[in-house]
Amino acid sequence: MKIYELIYGIALYLNNIKIAKDVYIQISNQISGWDIKIFNYWYGDKDTTLTKLLEFESNKRRIVKNVDRNAYDPKVIKLPTYKFLV
Repeated sequence: MKIYELIYGIALYLNNIKIAKDVYIQISNQISGWDIKIFNYWYGDKDTTLTKLLEFESNKRRIVKNVDRNAYDPKVIKLPTYKFLV
């Protein structure tokens, strides 16, 4: 799930809603086969999780805001930088 969330977040950050929607579909298909009790323990209700992921625009704004805020953190500034190839 964390890998899917990372790919989803990157797609939103790059403003690629098509990939974000594809990742959403993959997540939806995958979690339908997962054990409900385990999923609820780690992530909460499946339907609520999927509903939150569908909020593409608000998620994008939140992700961009977090990236911008973290970019000026002194600990983060010292880290090596990488660029995503589009």
